[in-house]
Amino acid sequence: MIKNLHLVLIFLFNFFFTGMLFASNGDDDDKLKLSFSERTRLTVFDNSISLNDDGDPWAFSRHKTSLGLKYTGLDKFDFNVKFTNESRVWFTPKTKESRFDEIFFDQLYVKWKTGVKVPLELTLGRQNIILDEGFICLDGQPLTGSRSIYFNAARFDITIKKDHNITGFYSYIPHSDDILPVMHEAELPQALEEQANVGLGLYYRGKINKNKLSLYYFLKNTKSNDSNPYESKINALGARMHIPLYDRMNFVFEGAYQFGKLESLDRSAFGGYAYLDYNLTNKTPFLTKLTLGSFYLSGDDPNTKKVEGWDPLWSRWPKWSESYIYTLIIENKGKVAYWSNISSLYASFKAKFTESISFQTAFHHLMAVEDNTSDFCSGSGKNRGNLLSFRLNYKIDKNWSGHFLVENFEPGNYYSPTADGYNWFRFELLFKI
Repeated sequence: MIKNLHLVLIFLFNFFFTGMLFASNGDDDDKLKLSFSERTRLTVFDNSISLNDDGDPWAFSRHKTSLGLKYTGLDKFDFNVKFTNESRVWFTPKTKESRFDEIFFDQLYVKWKTGVKVPLELTLGRQNIILDEGFICLDGQPLTGSRSIYFNAARFDITIKKDHNITGFYSYIPHSDDILPVMHEAELPQALEEQANVGLGLYYRGKINKNKLSLYYFLKNTKSNDSNPYESKINALGARMHIPLYDRMNFVFEGAYQFGKLESLDRSAFGGYAYLDYNLTNKTPFLTKLTLGSFYLSGDDPNTKKVEGWDPLWSRWPKWSESYIYTLIIENKGKVAYWSNISSLYASFKAKFTESISFQTAFHHLMAVEDNTSDFCSGSGKNRGNLLSFRLNYKIDKNWSGHFLVENFEPGNYYSPTADGYNWFRFELLFKI
């Protein structure tokens, strides 16, 4: 199925013609930038979703192609457009079908820089919005995986004075893309999120002496549909601190409180994380950083009429694990990367062997905050289990890079007594200009 194909083809023609025209003009080389990237990933895992060794393993490759054009030649305006496609080739199970998938607008925005005494930037259109570590705001569409993370939004950025700025945005994410043309769209359109939602964010970042401070407020209103016949309103108030303790040590803390409604039920939830970094560069061979930390995302108490479970808003992405986001699916009624009712104590370290090869590993002891009544989580306790990850990053040259990632999980007594552990593997090769 092709949606508004003629519009897409006209735009593609103008896109390439304009790009080549400007690229051939030496005076505009620094004003117009044509970008291209091709990312190939091979992912293999046995039973990350079901924790049941009886199922077929999953093995597939993903091929993400992006082509973009950015123009900064106007006095106060920047223009950016990018098209993306991610195709998937399945090796197993046999029931999965390989597909070319759709070509869509990954970015399409205009940025206006006022140039007045108080610097102000206004960005209107399809854009990425990543605030600090993405604890609450990073991914506008969790159901597309790593294909894209965009928001349809109007955003402003104000620099009040040096080291003090405010970001605000208003966003709309539909259930599936109904705003811009999509080429080669499937008969069943790609879902972006389970429910369409409208968002509002206000984010302050400042510096007090050497300490970095962030304060924020978010509002997310979700709309009902046939599959999810309920609406919710979530307010989130939070803060983040980055505190240098010594020359080589930093302490980072972020926490947020959520309140609002889920239909007629009141909402009251809390989430946060804290970690201590120690910089080992030039102190020991190869090792560059040691981290000790924890995170806590509240769970829903089944014995109350309130909703106490943490809602990840726009942060359903692999912040702490690439594999465990799949294990969260069954207990959260089909929602991938729905980080809630979970806490962790973890340690990690990073190493750098050469300028082109680096390594990092992490160990998480995962726990549940509240009981879960599903059969999948029918164990006798709240010990989710132990998660171990190894990642090797490599860089071939300025255009080629990639990584190898391995994760292993051994379930604890939070899960069914018959639950099996899993192994998860990914290889990536990225070409980018």
